[in-house]
Amino acid sequence: MESENRKYTTLALLVFSAICGFIFYKASTQVVDIFKWGGSQVLFGQSWQVVGGVGSGLFAFILFLILTLNEKVTTFLDEVFIELRKTTWPTSKETGASTLVVSIMVGIAGILFFMMDFMWGIVFGILL
Repeated sequence: MESENRKYTTLALLVFSAICGFIFYKASTQVVDIFKWGGSQVLFGQSWQVVGGVGSGLFAFILFLILTLNEKVTTFLDEVFIELRKTTWPTSKETGASTLVVSIMVGIAGILFFMMDFMWGIVFGILL
């Protein structure tokens, strides 16, 4: 059970690091475009897209290593996945029934608000 949770923890940290790396890439290329640094060939004859991609990949890898080696982070995520296993999810029949009830109640509330708005519109039309 612990090793299966650790797989999910590692996967979650990998996805989080990849998303952070992508955000870092987009932000760094936007900064370069705003300030128009360096022209087309910047570092070792490579463009900013290549340099930013390598830099953001390195950033994501270092972030992944830091988070994976941090015992508090991995323990917390392991406990999160243990709690998720304890969750009871509704059946498709229960979900459909709940969706129907909520849709009917939203429709009733919409009709009531429409009627109140229409009534107040008439009242204020007469007063003004």
